[in-house]
Amino acid sequence: MDAPAGIAAELGILRQNVALSVIKQTHDAQQALVKILDEASRSAPISQARGANVNFSA
Repeated sequence: MDAPAGIAAELGILRQNVALSVIKQTHDAQQALVKILDEASRSAPISQARGANVNFSA
C-alpha cells in the first residue's frame, strides 16, 4: 500500500472511531435522561384524580 492510500485508510478509521464515540456519548446522555425522568416520576406526589398512571411506552 502506498503512502497516500495508507493515510486515507487511517483517516477513514479515525473518522469512524469519532463517529462511534459521538454515538456512544449520545446514547449515554439519553440513558441518563431516561433515568432522571423515571426517578422524577416515581418521586412525584400521586394525586388520586390525575397522574397516578404513567405510560412509559408513549
